[in-house]
Amino acid sequence: MDPFRLTSKKVLTLVMVIDKEQQKILLGYKKRGFGAHLWNGFGGKVEPGETPQQGALRELEEEAGITAKPEGFQKAGLLLFLFENDPVGLETHVYKAYSYQGQIRECDEMRPQWFNFADIPYDQMWEDDRIWLPILLKEQAPFFGRMYFKRRPLEESVPDQLTNLSTSTSTTSTAATTATTTITTASATPVVVETNSSTPIASLSKTMTATSFTPGQPKSGPFTMFEYHIEQNLLAPPKEIALDGTIASFEN
Repeated sequence: MDPFRLTSKKVLTLVMVIDKEQQKILLGYKKRGFGAHLWNGFGGKVEPGETPQQGALRELEEEAGITAKPEGFQKAGLLLFLFENDPVGLETHVYKAYSYQGQIRECDEMRPQWFNFADIPYDQMWEDDRIWLPILLKEQAPFFGRMYFKRRPLEESVPDQLTNLSTSTSTTSTAATTATTTITTASATPVVVETNSSTPIASLSKTMTATSFTPGQPKSGPFTMFEYHIEQNLLAPPKEIALDGTIASFEN
């Protein structure tokens, strides 16, 4: 049986607030809940009756105290997170906000902090962030990605040396193999598809430990990223993901 077989999805959002002029990004330190003690963007579940965009705007205001301005708010991509032996995938709609109103403030769940692009704390974030976040920052969106995570024992130690999973082309190591394909389309910019697979990847976040996930949470961990598939420079942002893990539709 396929340990990553998908039977249903939960729709989530993620907003990355960016200061292009200062080359900075606003991240939030997760103080509790799923993925605690990791830096991330702002987002969460889409409530009944909400669109993903409405849910993203609400979560940004709740977690960071700010409201994205419509002229600087746009969809960047769509990510599907798959967890070993868990049939519920996380369909995550990713947005970027270049301007906002209000005063950034801390809440009981998130502590916001600005980081220079060069100082993004990837070793204290979900492992997949180092794959798609550079694509977003380089404005190579829209993108689509599937990220596969396997559980690892809570007692397993985290290695001090991290394997750098960058979006460079044709990277091969003993831990994993990355293949990059360029597809010519009607667009002036070709679509780039990158797939990484092989044995489990050893780029474990230093803080992605037992304290980030507990057995009582919906997806208990901790996890290590096992494989990924990423497509960038798409003609339009993906709107929905099918249960076979492919793009079901695109935004108008």
